[in-house]
Amino acid sequence: MGGQNGPDKLQRKVLEQLLDSYEKSKTFQGDNQVKQSFSVQIAKLFPRYGDDAEYDYFCQVNEAMEELCDAALITVEYERKGVLRKAVLNPENLDACYDWLGRTPRRQEQQALYNVWEKLSGELTEDCLLPLRRYIAAQYLRIEKNRNVEYYSHDRQDYCELLQAAVAVLKNREEIFIRNFSIKVFHDSKRMEQLAGRLTSLLYQYGEFQEKGTVLEECGIVHTPTYVMLKGNVKLTLGGQELDMSLLQGDIALSTESLKSLQDIAVPGARVVTVENLTSFHDYAAGEDCVIYLGGFHNQVKRDFLLRLYERNREKEYRHFGDIDAGGFYILEHLKRKTGIGFRTLYMDVETLRLYQGDAKPLTENDRKRLIQLKAELDGGRSQKDGAADYGAANDRIEDYGAVIDYMLEHNCKLEQEVVWCETVPGQAPWEIE
Repeated sequence: MGGQNGPDKLQRKVLEQLLDSYEKSKTFQGDNQVKQSFSVQIAKLFPRYGDDAEYDYFCQVNEAMEELCDAALITVEYERKGVLRKAVLNPENLDACYDWLGRTPRRQEQQALYNVWEKLSGELTEDCLLPLRRYIAAQYLRIEKNRNVEYYSHDRQDYCELLQAAVAVLKNREEIFIRNFSIKVFHDSKRMEQLAGRLTSLLYQYGEFQEKGTVLEECGIVHTPTYVMLKGNVKLTLGGQELDMSLLQGDIALSTESLKSLQDIAVPGARVVTVENLTSFHDYAAGEDCVIYLGGFHNQVKRDFLLRLYERNREKEYRHFGDIDAGGFYILEHLKRKTGIGFRTLYMDVETLRLYQGDAKPLTENDRKRLIQLKAELDGGRSQKDGAADYGAANDRIEDYGAVIDYMLEHNCKLEQEVVWCETVPGQAPWEIE
């Protein structure tokens, strides 16, 4: 049993629950005007206790509670002689309860977290670290309301490493493999992968990321190298050599290392088109277009490439071709916001939906919710972000695809872009092909 060697499992379960109740109470907050008591029902906490076939277990529970009474940590009330009804916390011996469990009192733990945040806050001045500033501000409010701190599992070292990883990820400006990044930050190749679940959840909740699954990739932390795939009417200068893509039948993929040799990007044609999905990228008949595979939400490498292309070809028309659903439009919004380039839709309108209505799918409840939310954001003139001068006014954006959102909601439909075969002359819609 417990005693001088500390609590056994039964005793620990009782004391932990009693202290949890106390730490969640108005008494703990100092707001309670009447005296509270904190108790736990024995039969509810230990269902086997009331089973006549579990006599040995019944005796173990009684003996464990007697030891806690002898230590003056609890008092007990009886259902009838020999049968316990509930255990009641002794408020005079709270410190002894914490010591017996080896548990840090909540106030002490909260103060330790304040110290961590205060020390860290002085390092969070850069704009890229805004998600962490938001997170810390939210946790101060949670403690004021006596709520648990998010992503904190009562292991301070683990928590500090989580915050350290968040800072390093948000400040990262190069593509790097996750295990190399982990060695760089922790001198441990596996630590980042251990933290990845909570880390991506934290950054997604308090950052500007569109999908939780791509948070690390958007910040340049990858498992495999990023390749920028492109085709069509574009000329690249790499390592002093010019590559005229219009002379090739297919596409090329430039790795992160290859892009370091990129000196110039020239678009002789009138239009640059980004394509969301790989199948559609391969199906797209480029003609005079410069066509770039986006692959959903773009990361730092693809963003840097697009910005370099735009810097040298500002006068071109920039279009995005993706799924006609909430995800496709959010990807377009993300693309415009992060690059500052005034992309507009291509084959993502009412006419396309009507042309391929036989292949359309019904909206899910989540689809409908996201479309309504996006429509509200656009109608409300969502504030311009990232200082992007070319991002365009809200009215321009809603005019671009507000009508198709209305149509989708009214007709309960969405369309995968793979359905739209783009064997088109650039600038000509599919339904205009004879």
